[in-house]
Amino acid sequence: MEQTKGSRILIVDDEPNICEMLSRYLTADGYVCATAASADTALEVLATGHFHLAICDIMMPGMSGIDFLNIVTHLYPSLAVIMVTAVDDRDTGLMALELGAYGYVIKPFTRNEILIQVAGALHRNREKLRHQDGEMKLSQQRQSKNDDERKVFKLSAGDARKYLKSRKDALEFMEKFNISAEALLALMNQMVATGEVKRAEVDQEIFLSPGTVVVDVDEDASPPTPQTKPVIKAKDAVVCIRDGMDDAGLMKRYNLSAKGLRSLFQKLVKSRFITEEELRQRLFKSGTVIIEHE
Repeated sequence: MEQTKGSRILIVDDEPNICEMLSRYLTADGYVCATAASADTALEVLATGHFHLAICDIMMPGMSGIDFLNIVTHLYPSLAVIMVTAVDDRDTGLMALELGAYGYVIKPFTRNEILIQVAGALHRNREKLRHQDGEMKLSQQRQSKNDDERKVFKLSAGDARKYLKSRKDALEFMEKFNISAEALLALMNQMVATGEVKRAEVDQEIFLSPGTVVVDVDEDASPPTPQTKPVIKAKDAVVCIRDGMDDAGLMKRYNLSAKGLRSLFQKLVKSRFITEEELRQRLFKSGTVIIEHE
């Protein structure tokens, strides 16, 4: 437990003799202490510096120790808290532990009891923070690895225009570079923004029409009236999506444009057939194309 020595501890108690006694015990054992005579004052102290642990009395004038605990566990999640009380109340003790307290000490207490509680709380809190830090670093490493695995292709603006002159060529383009329909639309918007193509040209391209689809979410209903827009069975589309069919495959299966596929996805999410996370994963797994301007 030596690694916890030097930790900063805030003692919160309206009885000056308790603050003085706890401060004496802890300072002699290598800790750095500050005191506060109320929970309100303690919050002001916490706002001015970093502390590793707070020892707080439960029954105080004004804000109670329980209210203080409830506040600091949200404002300062890295702060460990030990509650102190003169009343041996099991329910209050359990409430304090449920709210996140690391310990519950009943007055009168001994020096060794306090030192053991403090060392244990600091050690457990340090391990918790270390675990959280490890999880965060692991998550960042996974994200970095996934970013590295994403394929980035460079293509001249002239070649991009050549690939995207029809729906057939657009599908070939998507399959060649393994990009999603959303990435295809983003690519076209990029070319418009840089002046490689005009917005009117994009809007009239075959592969960008139709812009919407009709999703049949109730397969037991009577057949819909004739539509000019594609009608797609929601359950069939979900099976294809979850079986791993890529965007180009879906566009071929349902004779959709890039805009039409986007419309299909939006309607499936709105009807709760698929989740937003599933869409993010599809986009994440696809490649990215960067236009090199001539």
